[in-house]
Amino acid sequence: MPLIAAASCQHTSRDLLAYGERYGIHYRFPTLPTNAAEQAVLRGRIFELTPATGMQLVASDIEVLQRYDSRSRRAAPLSIIAMLEGRADVALGQQRLDFTAGMALSVRLHEREGLRAVQPPHQRIRALTLALDTPRLTEALGGKLPSTDSNLHAWSLPSGLQQLLEQALSSPLAGVASRLQWEGLSLQLLAHGLPPGLDAPAVRFSPGEWQRLERVREQLQACPDQPHSLAALAELASMSSATLRRKFQAAYGCSVFDYLRERRLELAREMLLQGHAVERAAQSAGYLHASNFTTAFRQRYGYPPSSLHRPA
Repeated sequence: MPLIAAASCQHTSRDLLAYGERYGIHYRFPTLPTNAAEQAVLRGRIFELTPATGMQLVASDIEVLQRYDSRSRRAAPLSIIAMLEGRADVALGQQRLDFTAGMALSVRLHEREGLRAVQPPHQRIRALTLALDTPRLTEALGGKLPSTDSNLHAWSLPSGLQQLLEQALSSPLAGVASRLQWEGLSLQLLAHGLPPGLDAPAVRFSPGEWQRLERVREQLQACPDQPHSLAALAELASMSSATLRRKFQAAYGCSVFDYLRERRLELAREMLLQGHAVERAAQSAGYLHASNFTTAFRQRYGYPPSSLHRPA
């Protein structure tokens, strides 16, 4: 399990914003002054590993020094969050709950509706987050693809599973045995954490269809600045435009052009953080007019792109 941060490591608001870029999470620090980027927000260990293909597990053992709020901003086929110690206030749409030790959450997210959380200060949090990508989840469900609607399902961790998770964190095995240990625990979390109705059939994909859809997604990911058309992308996928529109939505939880817009804005934001001018970031991301880019960026992130630009 690779160590991202050691036990004594302090994490500032700047650090958390960097983590947010990696994991698709937007952080806010309502109690910190705007010029306190180097002030510690939390302290502790964060681990990351890949138990199996299509699975990512992040384990945290941290002390919260300052309140911080988070909001996910990426679609997620299924994430399972287990709270071993500590608490947080979480919300998805109109659902709100007090997330405490011994509880777990199974979350499916559409890109437009993120999971919100508030972590109160002066507490220790020990938690694990297991995330599955769409192919891995589809494989686990025997080739069935679940609905892409956002959903939050809370459940209690079985005492036996909680003890095994505690043991794996406190006394992990070494080498290959460690990977097998965490793969087994991840499968147990998945078995207990399938939300009601998740295994209902919706859309089936053949291996060939997955490959052709991935061809389209990779094209959008690699060349967001190009003037893509639905007809050209459908030809790339060897599908009709209507079939591509329907199956892309089912596979990735968003439309073809919603995915393209998200990729363009992500690219532009990365360029702004690197010091590029707003006009340059807009053009590189495929926007012909900076005003259109500014409007789309503000709608997506809640602040104008000019607030990120810092001369390189």
